[in-house]
Amino acid sequence: MAQIYDYALRIDDDRSLRALRIERRNLKYFKPSAAAILLVLHHEYFLVNRQVAREALEVLLKDHTVFLSCGPFVLKSLLEKIEAQNGPGRRQWLKWMKKIELDWVTFPNLTHYPPDREEGRDDWYWEQDEQEVDVDYLRGAQYNGHYDEYDHEGGHYDDNFYDPSDANLYPTFQQPPAVNPPDPNDPFGFGGHYPFTDPSHHPNPDDAPSLSREDISTKLDLLVQMEVTPLFTYLASPTFNLTSITIPLYFISRESHHHRSLTRPGYTLPLKIRYWVQVCVHALEVLMDDTCTLDEVVVRYLPWDIWASMGPADDLSRVANMGVWFDDKDDEREGEGEAFRAVWGALSEKGYRGRMGLKAKIKYIKWDGNVDAFRVGDELEVVFTKGD
Repeated sequence: MAQIYDYALRIDDDRSLRALRIERRNLKYFKPSAAAILLVLHHEYFLVNRQVAREALEVLLKDHTVFLSCGPFVLKSLLEKIEAQNGPGRRQWLKWMKKIELDWVTFPNLTHYPPDREEGRDDWYWEQDEQEVDVDYLRGAQYNGHYDEYDHEGGHYDDNFYDPSDANLYPTFQQPPAVNPPDPNDPFGFGGHYPFTDPSHHPNPDDAPSLSREDISTKLDLLVQMEVTPLFTYLASPTFNLTSITIPLYFISRESHHHRSLTRPGYTLPLKIRYWVQVCVHALEVLMDDTCTLDEVVVRYLPWDIWASMGPADDLSRVANMGVWFDDKDDEREGEGEAFRAVWGALSEKGYRGRMGLKAKIKYIKWDGNVDAFRVGDELEVVFTKGD
């Protein structure tokens, strides 16, 4: 039977994995069992009976890369539920898991991070004072033809917009209230008060608060601190015997690189790429920890979009031949490898030096033209291991 499961899972590996994400709402109902884990991981065809589910789960965890598409808080919460339920027998499942691949399709809008959960919802600027505004007319609002703030179960559910009142589905943020020093010329705070404002006035979407690039970077730092670091601390604990972690890292188009370099000094990489840079940094730190079982960190170096595929900022063949360290003085590669340079820069800020005893093996993967695989061009597979 194990061979049958193995064959079925290998066929499944060829499917499009990018749509198989784990939703935040899964945490609400998830009760650890072999069948529940397979269901969350979208291997429904093994749900024949409990025996089949247990055998298939064992083969999946021991012999295959488990694809986990969700945010770090959701993933950590899911794994902790598996560990906590029913004692050591369930924790054995986490010991079986050897290889994982991380992704996050529904990356949040960090303008609203961290979320305000006091009233069980985000503090959207059009929801102030219990006002109701038709979101169809809000510039930049995400619209999918269906809005119901209480729809947490239906097909139109979106983790990044809907806000269930269950605080256990979100990280706990403890933020001190902002205290502005009193103005000696305005001790009662009337200076900024306009008494003739119409209380029924609907907020203008153009008045929505905008964040600078520095503010967004601060939000990213908070996301990493509150969610990414705790996840990797947990993955590095004795609860796991992980040997391989696969993560994506992206390169942008040559035109986008040039434009962002001119208009966004210091922020050449888009926000989500900077997020994956931090994930890569954390994974490499686990790899370099001699107390951990991790043998490799696999980086899938992908085009950010179709434009990056058509006109990449990086010469992938040259990167494959010359490496991803970018520690030489070769001017020919100026402007290339921004994501990897950001990884090395972040590790340098943490006190690491040089190549840190790591080796990188690079494989050039040509695109096979399969548009259903959520790939849009050639990519590199970079496998980091510890040096001898």
